[in-house]
Amino acid sequence: MSDLVKFLSKILLACLLVIAVGWATYIGVRYYHAEQVAYRWISGLAAKQAEWEKKISAEGGNTLTGYATPDQPRPVAGLEGKFAGIAYDPLQKRLWGVVNKPTAIVALSTDGQLLATYPVKGMSDINGIAWMGGNRVALVNGRRSRIVLTEIPATPQTLDVTRAFALLLRVREGDDANQGFNGLGYDLKRDRLYVSKEHSPRTLYRISGLNYLQSPDSRGLRIENISHWLDDVPFATDLSSVEADPTNGRVFLLSEESQMIVQLDGDSGQGRGMLSLSPKGAKPMPRPEGIATDDAGNLYIVSEPNLFYRLKKP
Repeated sequence: MSDLVKFLSKILLACLLVIAVGWATYIGVRYYHAEQVAYRWISGLAAKQAEWEKKISAEGGNTLTGYATPDQPRPVAGLEGKFAGIAYDPLQKRLWGVVNKPTAIVALSTDGQLLATYPVKGMSDINGIAWMGGNRVALVNGRRSRIVLTEIPATPQTLDVTRAFALLLRVREGDDANQGFNGLGYDLKRDRLYVSKEHSPRTLYRISGLNYLQSPDSRGLRIENISHWLDDVPFATDLSSVEADPTNGRVFLLSEESQMIVQLDGDSGQGRGMLSLSPKGAKPMPRPEGIATDDAGNLYIVSEPNLFYRLKKP
């Protein structure tokens, strides 16, 4: 009888050990991106990141040094749907966000308070938003590679974009519609709209001349594939969003998998800064989907489903 008890005890102990390892693995992957950490070390991406940081330090320093770590996430009360993107409006000193299920544009204060909701008709899914000046915004639908320009009315109401001016940005035939463009960032001063694709592969395009396309003085559009800028930052393994700094034209790249922000020069694509979103021991952001910057240099990030973060400039 004692041998049977010992045997059953060993079986129970083995089961408990398997359960403990499985649970620890789940927590590590679900909340701390453990698989990404392991991949970065095994693939050598961590070493490449260290080399890149050393290079930008030698060329003038990391421009994102000193930013405060993200505030504790603020769940946006009253928000329906899941965040997909965000942009800053310097005229009204507010943020414009996009959510899906249901599809809508939302107005937010800079401390994450929901101010207004504009249900959207004519787009089943919105993956990114950019403020284009005045009350104009650009929206991107990744599945259809479609960029829509529309105006937000002064009072909250349903926004019908069925007949709004739109561009179909089908870059390559055969592209997977489920991995289309998902990020927008606009540099009003230089009239540059940046469009990012998350992965498979990561891509980055820049469209110039869009804001004045319908004016008599328009010289047409210029579309540039600047994905080669990403060759120096392989450690940012995906691009969940893109943003342009309104003061100097630099470009922010948000990586959900790598939990970081990378900053590039807007003219040359050279590295300028990098900021980790999950310092050692901190819990990573669940699913950061959008990034915006205001005219004072503060950064704002929205994460699924309804989380809002603010990073203050030093």
